[in-house]
Amino acid sequence: MPADFTPEEFEEEKYTTYFPQLQTAYKRAFNELNGTYDSTLIHGIDQQILNESEPHYEGDGEFSIELPEDPLDRLTGVPVGEEKAAETLDIYVEELKTQLRETFGFA
Repeated sequence: MPADFTPEEFEEEKYTTYFPQLQTAYKRAFNELNGTYDSTLIHGIDQQILNESEPHYEGDGEFSIELPEDPLDRLTGVPVGEEKAAETLDIYVEELKTQLRETFGFA
């Protein structure tokens, strides 16, 4: 059964009421990609970019992820080209939105 909240309720309660589900979704997205993509890059994105991201519920079972400003500039110590980093970040964000939908029962 899908979660019963509005975008406004989600914003107000995401770090209190919904924090365990957020942790689950982020962990599932990490685990899903870590075995498929360069683990150093996935770990870097997780720790240096997504740790400062903000999930938002848009309504109708859809989520968005607000990334910090200049997200790829935050990625340090990972020997990868900018194009590959950007592509992998996009894939990670899409996987995270999928995991949020699933975790909150919208999938």
